[in-house]
Amino acid sequence: MSEPELSDFQITQTLDGTSDWQVLAATDTSGAPIRLTVFSSEISRSTEFRRALKMDRAMLLMLQHQSIIRFLGTGESDGTLFFWTATTDYSSLSQQLADGRRFSADDIIEIGWQICSALQQAHNLGLSHGRLHLETVLLSDNLQVLLTGFGVERWLRGVKRTTPASDSGPALITISALASREQVEHDLKDLAELLSQLLTKASVEESESASAANPNSSRGLLERLLARCLSHAPGQIPVTAREFQGRLGEILIGSEEDTMPLVDQRDSVTTSRPSIVRELFEQGTAVHNQQATRETPAGPAVWKQILPILAALAVAAIITLIAVLAL
Repeated sequence: MSEPELSDFQITQTLDGTSDWQVLAATDTSGAPIRLTVFSSEISRSTEFRRALKMDRAMLLMLQHQSIIRFLGTGESDGTLFFWTATTDYSSLSQQLADGRRFSADDIIEIGWQICSALQQAHNLGLSHGRLHLETVLLSDNLQVLLTGFGVERWLRGVKRTTPASDSGPALITISALASREQVEHDLKDLAELLSQLLTKASVEESESASAANPNSSRGLLERLLARCLSHAPGQIPVTAREFQGRLGEILIGSEEDTMPLVDQRDSVTTSRPSIVRELFEQGTAVHNQQATRETPAGPAVWKQILPILAALAVAAIITLIAVLAL
């Protein structure tokens, strides 16, 4: 079966693009909607670009994750390279921010958590995204993430790179391939920068009060995590996407270090009530004592219940004795 050509697709709209590539809304030969990415003639002629696309193609076809747009195939038409993916009606984060949508700290953590999950699966295959930013992250109304553009920026950097490859540092051993530690770190720093941008534009109410009033709020903890990730100090960026995801999860559900103390340390000047924990225990003790009081009968009450029984037994014994004597 021959590879498809551009003429096999019906292009309906230009969605995004630069001088090097364009993303188009189109339909395939069966009429199904797709997203078509077409590269310029200059880029398509590059041997380095062709090699990079060919090396990643098989892994991209295997990459299946609910937060990664599905890669469907590649083709070439008159020397122009292209690939197509599944389509979606989700809009990019940049478009949503431009439309006035804002996210709470918990929303941002949820977005980051999904991206980490997608990145970890890709890194396991030896794939890095290459450039995460507000345009390559699509989002639904209910916060479902879809990543697009996997590998594109890496391929383009390979074309434009004038120095030897810098991805020869220590490698992370993954399930089926070796992924450059530098590539993984680049993805995670991109993610930290993206989440930081969203946090800067967070909901006004949260921005005004959360981190200042409570440094252990979700926003305050997230700000500190992202600041560490974006610092130039060694060892601050998580080693893997799974580790990054774990740190986000701890903030969302609350880690042991960040949970509120059990004892309520309310100021005795403003209230004379004891701590919440003490109140709970005192209430429990009082209830137990009340139950014990109800369950322990008083002395006179017991005798009042027993005397009629003893009298009845005595009468029965006397009647029995009389009957025996009469025989």
